[in-house]
Amino acid sequence: MDYEEMEKMSLEESKRQTKERKEIGLNMIRPFTYDEKKLLWDGLREDNKTLHELAMEGFNEEQTLRRIEEKQELSLIEERNGF
Repeated sequence: MDYEEMEKMSLEESKRQTKERKEIGLNMIRPFTYDEKKLLWDGLREDNKTLHELAMEGFNEEQTLRRIEEKQELSLIEERNGF
């Protein structure tokens, strides 16, 4: 086998691997692992909610937690200042 044939085989193999990575990994730098894919899809299917509905639930929970933290901080400040 001469140098040109080896180079051609190497190029073809590289192209095949690149195509496979794009198909499997959605052209990402690091494709999702099986567990990550399962976690994503199970989360999206939860209660048959849309992605927007799930995102809004998370947003609302975050806002609620922020309000609770702010109230706790205010009560600590009031206690320190004797209010």
